[in-house]
Amino acid sequence: MPGTALAAPECLPRYPTPASMAAMFDVAQATAESLDAQENVDVALLARGGQDLSKYGLRHSHLALALREDDGQWRVVHLLNHCKSSTSTLFREGLSNFIGETGTHTDIRVGVPTPELRTALKTLLAGDGATAKALHEPRYSVVAFPFSLEYQNSNQWVLEVLVAAMQQADQGNTISTRRQAQSYLRAYRYKPSILHIGVGKRLGARFFAANAATTDHPGSERISGNYSVVTVESVFDFLQQHDLLVQELSVAHVPVAGMAAPQP
Repeated sequence: MPGTALAAPECLPRYPTPASMAAMFDVAQATAESLDAQENVDVALLARGGQDLSKYGLRHSHLALALREDDGQWRVVHLLNHCKSSTSTLFREGLSNFIGETGTHTDIRVGVPTPELRTALKTLLAGDGATAKALHEPRYSVVAFPFSLEYQNSNQWVLEVLVAAMQQADQGNTISTRRQAQSYLRAYRYKPSILHIGVGKRLGARFFAANAATTDHPGSERISGNYSVVTVESVFDFLQQHDLLVQELSVAHVPVAGMAAPQP
């Protein structure tokens, strides 16, 4: 639009090298084999790298739900923010697409939920996944506040689907709104990660990053720069706290010479 100070971010197609493509498919195959080796498991959590969160002590940045479908293939359901825009979309795609080039520098973290939670998750994700879709908020912020309806990040959607499945498995309750999901998260005492974002980075995000809104956070967090955020680590901690993971696995990455590390 004329007069707009900031243009939409330019998205250019990226073409992985043959070596990184081979690594991506190798890690995807190894992940599928690891999942297939788990008896009677048809739903799992997968976490991969992406954003560099090492300064926060975090290795994985992006979480998805993996589902073995009727054709025997594993596919992931996850939320993606395209081209650092202010919106997100839910995707259902193969393991290799999910892993992408992060398979060259970060191991895949796998969480196997309890049988009861797996059954509830499969029900929520099967078919058109109407309930899971109802918990999706297209307005995206990478640092979305866990107890606000204004925005949502990728890991937050997975967490809200998980708590809906927990309620379905424990009480037979159907959760159809984010408000309900977040109410149960408070009741279950979910603890988000605290990420400190310095003033310079906050100002840069405020003026130049469409996918990093902070207006949903309490004033105390915006003043201190200590932001509550749903991370891979906090979701795994939450499930462990409630004894909802029966096993954790790690699928090794395949290093490729000359591949750059993920950028912050």
